[in-house]
Amino acid sequence: MKKTVTVLLLCLCLTACAAPAEPGGILGQASGLDEDEVLLTVDGREVPSWRYLYWLAYTCDRVAARYRDAGAVLDWKAPLDGGTLADYAKDQALADTVLYATVENWAERYGCRLSDQERQAAGENWERRAAEQGYLEKLADLGLDRERALALEEVGALYAKLCTLADQPDSALAPGKEALDTFAAADGRIKVDRILIAAGEERDAAREQAAEAFAKLNGAEDQGAVFGALAKAGDDKAGPRTILPGDGQLSRELEEAAQTLAVGQCSGILESDEGFSILRRLAPETAEVVEDYFDSCLQEAAAGAQTALTEAYDRLDAAAFYEALEALRAEKTKE
Repeated sequence: MKKTVTVLLLCLCLTACAAPAEPGGILGQASGLDEDEVLLTVDGREVPSWRYLYWLAYTCDRVAARYRDAGAVLDWKAPLDGGTLADYAKDQALADTVLYATVENWAERYGCRLSDQERQAAGENWERRAAEQGYLEKLADLGLDRERALALEEVGALYAKLCTLADQPDSALAPGKEALDTFAAADGRIKVDRILIAAGEERDAAREQAAEAFAKLNGAEDQGAVFGALAKAGDDKAGPRTILPGDGQLSRELEEAAQTLAVGQCSGILESDEGFSILRRLAPETAEVVEDYFDSCLQEAAAGAQTALTEAYDRLDAAAFYEALEALRAEKTKE
């Protein structure tokens, strides 16, 4: 898993340049809801309708774009994962909304807040982005005014502060070594470096070159330093990398071989269609594991949050909402 809360950072780019919303709001008009009424609560935090409707519009736009790019007809009633495509959009928007509320709850719990200087900088950034051509028109369709855009951006900034806090050993949010080791093991992640001698048409010559490299490693006093130099001189320029099962960075055979190594241990010469590889398992970077561990905990907390939905949420029809939203956008374009 890498950056499981990417959606927070994505939102920073999008909402920072939102245009003022009209009174009544395009989201409220499309849904028939009061945009400021509480639509749900997350662990006691009240969430107004506009926050959920923003994510619903955002999700529906992404779904519609994928169908359009594929040249397929968008059918919100199409079956998907035991429900319909409209159900998926509604559930995904709820997950994003709950995640944002969970970040805010955690920020309060651990004392993370924005300084006046940070708020001022966010406002100045909004003004710069708002002046960029095309952004205002695009994001006005998502029903955001300056206040709402900055409110969403603030959540992204709080998330970044929480990540930083989790990486501070003495903080209440910092995980212990045992928790990190357990997480890394359960996740199947390992860090490896590779010496690759690409075979090409001269496979015998590549085999001899790999054997020479292996001999140098076996005779080295500082095997780690020699391995690093040989890896840099080899044909794999990716350098040390953290891999997860099935992520495609290495072939299945190489991935399985890497999993059998202890930290600091080198493999033998591993032959594949690509050529000849020698792997070395490395200790994972603590900061990287902490970041992903924090994301995992945040996702787990959001998934397990006590979320109370109102009758208005239950009545909301995602397909009807999006059709009405698109109609309103079309009318606005004609003006």
